[in-house]
Amino acid sequence: MGPGNMDINQERSGLEKKFYHLCDPVVQEAGYRLYDLEYVSTQKLVRLYIQDPRTGSALIEDCVKVDNALTEPFEKETWIPEDVVLEVSSPGVYRHMANLEHFKMSIGEYVAVVVMGQLTDDQIANAPKGIKGEKKFRGKLIEATAETFSIEVKSFPLVLSYKQVKKVNLDPDLKSVKE
Repeated sequence: MGPGNMDINQERSGLEKKFYHLCDPVVQEAGYRLYDLEYVSTQKLVRLYIQDPRTGSALIEDCVKVDNALTEPFEKETWIPEDVVLEVSSPGVYRHMANLEHFKMSIGEYVAVVVMGQLTDDQIANAPKGIKGEKKFRGKLIEATAETFSIEVKSFPLVLSYKQVKKVNLDPDLKSVKE
């Protein structure tokens, strides 16, 4: 698989994997879900994205609570670089989707997809005008399996392989949200 291709089954490795295994149970014990984690080694930065399972988001108080809960484990573990910086935040409204769990919990939601290369003739057979040749799509996520996912674009079910995709983000219709 070439660079840029999306791999939803990619395993975490190295320090990122160690940080994930350290943080996940602490985040869960605090009452949240660890949506994602990234370790930026060049900046010695651990970035956690957490969600309240009831709301799918996180408030500043939630982030502070998780940050505080991680203080002791971070100080206790000898493998953690001393000057590491911990950031805890919400995954955001337009959160990226990087694994099968992200896709499954977003079924029924609108997503923005950027593909690489051209869609195959099989994918665009019977597709309405304006789909062929496009690289960016916005549609409702209708299905997600280990190999492919489907979005409804202009009433057309477009099936994409993760290998064709550069990135996918949640793309909610905020205009329809009532205050």
